[in-house]
Amino acid sequence: MSANNKRVRRAIIDILWYHGAMTKESLADKLQEIKSIRQVPSPNSLSALLCKNPQVVSVGTEKVESVLGNKSLHMIFDIDRYTIRSKDDLLYTTPYSIMSPKQKADAQKCDSCGRQRIIREDLDVCLTCHREGL
Repeated sequence: MSANNKRVRRAIIDILWYHGAMTKESLADKLQEIKSIRQVPSPNSLSALLCKNPQVVSVGTEKVESVLGNKSLHMIFDIDRYTIRSKDDLLYTTPYSIMSPKQKADAQKCDSCGRQRIIREDLDVCLTCHREGL
């Protein structure tokens, strides 16, 4: 994965946390405002980045009318608000593939699910396993 994709995936999480649920088109508009993003991904690439991230879930659809008058349904994406309840929880649910080098050094393997995560000091398993009751 290129460094730009890692930056984009981290930026997507921040945008969704602060601005709430939105379509990938709205998300692309917000990504253009971020200076560290060199090039905004195409709609297909953005869909792939959203679907690969376990922190992001689809929460519904929105009917959008095109310039020609055609109507189509667009998926609405948001943070998994059941698992991620505070800004601090973003760190504990971050996938290993988009962690910074310092975060990767702090990551441990979860005994329950086997994923590499930063595990809170007060828990024996990763935050996802703790909240889902695994």
